[in-house]
Amino acid sequence: MYRAIAKRYFDSLYRAMSAERHAAQKSALEYDPEALLLDCGCREGHHTIELAQQVGTERIIGLDHNLRVLSQGARLGIATLQADLDFSIPLTNNSVAVVIASHVLEHLINPDTFVAEIYRVLQPGGYVVLDTPNLASWHNIFALLIGVQPFSGPNITTMADSDIELVRQMHRSSNDLSEDNRRKVPCERETSRHIVVVAYVSLLRLLRRHGFQIEIARGFGYYPLPPFLARLFQRIDPRHTHHLQIRARKPDE
Repeated sequence: MYRAIAKRYFDSLYRAMSAERHAAQKSALEYDPEALLLDCGCREGHHTIELAQQVGTERIIGLDHNLRVLSQGARLGIATLQADLDFSIPLTNNSVAVVIASHVLEHLINPDTFVAEIYRVLQPGGYVVLDTPNLASWHNIFALLIGVQPFSGPNITTMADSDIELVRQMHRSSNDLSEDNRRKVPCERETSRHIVVVAYVSLLRLLRRHGFQIEIARGFGYYPLPPFLARLFQRIDPRHTHHLQIRARKPDE
């Protein structure tokens, strides 16, 4: 009974955090109908289209490693590219105005290469809106204190293989997984490992090292606080939030 109550509570916290983060991501985008937008890790493209509408552009490139999801994105009118973001972005220098990188960095082996590639393909004055989990969140610190893997990763196997049953249940329900971690429906929800999970200060330093100017740096989710308290504490202390969101700009030459 107590486990079910705890799961409902933390599920509600996660949904509230996700909705707030998504709204903030849209608010970080600037209106520019002429902009060429690149979404790294676009999946099926529905979120890509929503963000492009916020920018006001129909010039959209979606990049992913998975050909099946790219074919779905192409049907939505997205110009799709297959690529491994651990190595390179297959675009020319100074070619795009906006880069979206949501839930990508934590799945890469070489995040330094990825950030360098984003900087290379952005036009002078262009910007990236980047979202990623925060290694230094209080719930990850708690996990380490009790001697288990951080809940946000890095993971030994997959996100569904947490040392805590409550966390496993939450991940299964949010990703349509059965008890044996098989998909209940034939979909391609993200269930792979978080490999490199960065902390707030380290992420800002990584972006600045490649030449970016940080314009927005904020965090979302402050577990186990309820949303009305979390919103207060995440403004005061973004370093220990669940999820990070950064808008960083390539300077004009």
